[in-house]
Order: sequence, then structure tokens, then C-alpha cells
Amino acid sequence: MRYVPIYCLRDGMKLGRNIYSSDGVTLLSKDVRLTDEYIKSLEKLGVNGVYIEDTVSHDIAIKSVISDELRVQAVKSIKGIYNDPTNVSNSIATVENLAKSIICEILNNKNIMVNMVDIKTFDDYIYSHSVNVAVLSSVIGMAMHLDSTKIEKLTASALLHDIGKVFMPKDIVNKVEKLTKEEEKLYRSHPEKGYRYIKQHYTVPVTTYVGILQHHERYDGYGYPDGKRGEEISKFGRVLCLCDAYDNLVSERPNKKAYLPSDAIEYIMANNGQIFDPKLVKIFLRRVAPYPLGTILKLSNGERAIVIGNNEECSTRPTVRNLENNTVYDLTYDKKLKNVTIIGVENI
Repeated sequence: MRYVPIYCLRDGMKLGRNIYSSDGVTLLSKDVRLTDEYIKSLEKLGVNGVYIEDTVSHDIAIKSVISDELRVQAVKSIKGIYNDPTNVSNSIATVENLAKSIICEILNNKNIMVNMVDIKTFDDYIYSHSVNVAVLSSVIGMAMHLDSTKIEKLTASALLHDIGKVFMPKDIVNKVEKLTKEEEKLYRSHPEKGYRYIKQHYTVPVTTYVGILQHHERYDGYGYPDGKRGEEISKFGRVLCLCDAYDNLVSERPNKKAYLPSDAIEYIMANNGQIFDPKLVKIFLRRVAPYPLGTILKLSNGERAIVIGNNEECSTRPTVRNLENNTVYDLTYDKKLKNVTIIGVENI
């Protein structure tokens, strides 16, 4: 199985994983053969890509960090909370239960790197984004060796980090064109709006709502709302900043194309010590794969290969299989290949 962007899909390709609507309804089931009509419909819905099964990737099993069932449940639940934030008691219980479920499933898969490229639609972006940030934050929290209570608080903070957008005009949140200065100022108020709302209405730990307040603070002090820098920013704020940025980068929306995971990692590395905490970047690079399983690479020796394994010690040098002769190369440990570099990603 491998991930293929929507613009590379072709009639006759076989789906490798179910596609769900924002309400959890199965739109297309695993093993369905795509048609031109199906592809056009998915494009209209804003689906950015799908997983397919083919001869190139037939033996590659991509294991989700959390199950499709939990992801669908989580997105629906977050959508309910964001659409009706006044139902406080129900929201608290839902967030706590989701956090525990996410942590439990990740613990069962704690030795795998985050390989999955998420499938989402434009209309469920804010909800699936919140779930993705929660999953990534949980993974990073575990790699930081935080205790289970702190990871649960971090995950809850991630699930609610964008709730301040509920209290903003939708035409600003969803605007495709560049925001005006006044609109940008209003948009930048969403962390504080979310923080104040959660602090006022929820009985949650201080660390949880401070993380919401600080998820757009930058390590160099040029973030918002308070321009805090370095370790003045809470640990939760620094983790959420990193995870929020990564998922934003790899997500396609009406006003932006999705970055490849490798390009998103390059962006994070380029802003190491500026936007992001260097210690957290180091941990992130060990847990999130820049070249997810099933990615097709162009190598500097002229070969084309598919990623069949990732190495936590050096995530930028995966194990690959030549597409023509099926030779397997470990780009991290094979000394004969130390001068071979990855020069691009392609889709076929």
C-alpha cells in the first residue's frame, strides 16, 4: 500500500484504505476500484489523496498510529465540541476519554515511527487537524518520557488548541485570500480567546489551557500573543507549536498546497532554534518519518526506489527497494551507499 495524491490518481487504481466523510460515513471502501467519476467526486470534496494497493507496494503494510475507528470517532467528537462549546460538562468528559484512548493506542504502537500521511477533506480540516496535533503531541510526549498524567494533559490541550477559532468570524478563519492587517490581528487573537474560554468554563489543569494560549509562541520571541521566548514558553506550548506547524504544512487546503512530509521536515529543521525548540526538533526527527512507507524516491545514482522501512536513528536515510530489480538498500548503514543521496520524491 502507498499514498497517492489526488492529482496522480488514475482510473482502475485499487483503494487500500476506507475513505470517510467528516461525519464518519464511509464514502468508498477498501478494495474498490477507482473510476474517473469517483476521482472527480473526491477532488470536489477536497480529499487530498488516498492509499492505494498495487504491484509496486503490494508487500508494504502501513500501520496507523491510531486506528481508523478511533480517528473517525475523535474527529466527530471534536466537531461536536467545537460546534457546541457551551456544553461544558459533556466536552470535558469527551476530551478526557479521547485523550486516554489516543494514548492507549499509541502505547500499543510505541515503537513505530509516524508514517501516515493523513487523508482529510477541506470541510473537516479544523477537526481532523486538532486530532492530528493530539496524536503527534502524544507521540512526542512519550518520546520525552513524560509521565502518563502529563501526556494526558498535553493531549487534551492539543485536542482543544484551536477552539478559539470558534469565536471568530468564519469568513476570516476560512478566507482563501491573504488576510488584511485588521483581519490578521483578529485571527491572531484565537489562542487567547480559546485560553480565556477554557480557563473560565473548564475545570482543567493550568498546563492544559496555557498550552492553548501559547501554541503560536516562537522560540525566538517573535510569536504571539505575548512574544515569549525560549523556556519562557511552557513545555506544552513548545510541543503544540511544533506539532501544529507540521500538520498545517502537510495538509492541503483551498488556499495552499500540502508540503511533502520531507519538505515539512526541511522547514522545521530550517527554523530550528527560531520558531521551534531545538531539543524538541531532535526528538521530533526521531519519531516522524520524512519519507513515509510507500514513498517513491529518486536517488542520486539514477535509481528509483520505494521506501519499505524507516530508521529512527537516521530518519532521512530510509531502507528502500529498487523498482526495477527489487534490490533492497539500507541507506543508513550500507557503507557502499554513503554517497548516494535522495534527490526527489515522485508519484507513479
